[in-house]
Amino acid sequence: MLREDVLRAVEERLRLISGLRSMERLDTAFRDELIEAEKRAEEEGALGGLMPLTNEGFWRTMEREEQYALVLDSTSSVLKLTSNLLQLKDEKGNLVGEWLPTHRAEELREDEKAQFISDDFVLYRDIPFGGETKVVLPEVEFPFLYGTEGVANATSASPSGLADEIIRSRQNLMVPGLLSHLVGFDIVLGSDAEMRPAGRVLPRRRI
Repeated sequence: MLREDVLRAVEERLRLISGLRSMERLDTAFRDELIEAEKRAEEEGALGGLMPLTNEGFWRTMEREEQYALVLDSTSSVLKLTSNLLQLKDEKGNLVGEWLPTHRAEELREDEKAQFISDDFVLYRDIPFGGETKVVLPEVEFPFLYGTEGVANATSASPSGLADEIIRSRQNLMVPGLLSHLVGFDIVLGSDAEMRPAGRVLPRRRI
């Protein structure tokens, strides 16, 4: 199998995702533009600069060899299966609050340790705050590429608002109700692929 064959198989899998409006493979220039946007977003912070922002998922995705930018609507199975898109963590890395999808919100609705500050955002009463709290966009599991021959370390992330605008504007999809999502993965070929199945985590490259 050639690298081009792996990419073709990946794109075929991505096209099957419900709610997919567009996808684009990141070339060097596009990737660099998104990296600069994420750096700027982290410098500006979250909530109008009131809290620090770290997009952990974005940087994990950028460590992979290949990346694709997706634009999704609200019916997307990517969003429905996602259990964590935004978190609050303290300086010690403790999870003190997070956005919840509908099914998880219902599960925690009667939990005395969970304090809902909106219909889909909760703070955890049993976690003491350890210093400054920051907004974290975490790495998001991406099962849609599991089992694809030649693919390893598939992961994904939500970009910041700045990067989201760049992605959607490239696709002429600057309309309400759409969100962008980034997918990253490594490619393993030949004997290396036989020793490292698609679901196995390989050593991460640094950006």
